[in-house]
Amino acid sequence: MQVVEYRRRASLADKGEAVWRAHADRLEQIAPDGTLLTTVAYGAVRRLRLGFTPGRFHTTRFLMELTGTKSRLVITNLHAGGIGALEDRSEGFFNLVRAVVAGVQRAGPDAEFVAGEQPAIYWLLLAFNLAAFTLLVLVVTHLPIVPGNVSASVLIKSVLILFSLPLMLSWLVNARPRRFDPQEGLEKVIAARTA
Repeated sequence: MQVVEYRRRASLADKGEAVWRAHADRLEQIAPDGTLLTTVAYGAVRRLRLGFTPGRFHTTRFLMELTGTKSRLVITNLHAGGIGALEDRSEGFFNLVRAVVAGVQRAGPDAEFVAGEQPAIYWLLLAFNLAAFTLLVLVVTHLPIVPGNVSASVLIKSVLILFSLPLMLSWLVNARPRRFDPQEGLEKVIAARTA
């Protein structure tokens, strides 16, 4: 297997880009100065989760979470390029994801492959979003329409609803907790970021 590399700076506090290397039997994190920071043997991974986690300004954010018996590691496709400037590095990230998924599948046939948000968080966020959206619709539809700022307020809130609704629906479908087959379903999980 060819070594796959992915470069990323997690935050502006980091001095440079860390390199994540997927080998045939392990994942390594190399510091900007070349020091080996982390090694994760694929055989130690008990659960691999891929999650579509969009935000208002970063609608393609995706993460890979590796969980062992005592630890958890999360890597995303976003790179801290500057203050308020997160770069989408999906191409390199998804090459790393494919290599890690294949390695975990080879090394740990009992490993669990899941996609989406964590179930408790998903249902909590879903309930909150539906309640907030319902309240927003009620406020917009029940405000008295009179000349002046109230009409502008209704217009602004309506635009916010129309802007947020596609993102909420995309999150609703693509972030639902589910298992996936690493051979057959991986590309469908990755495609969630463009759905």
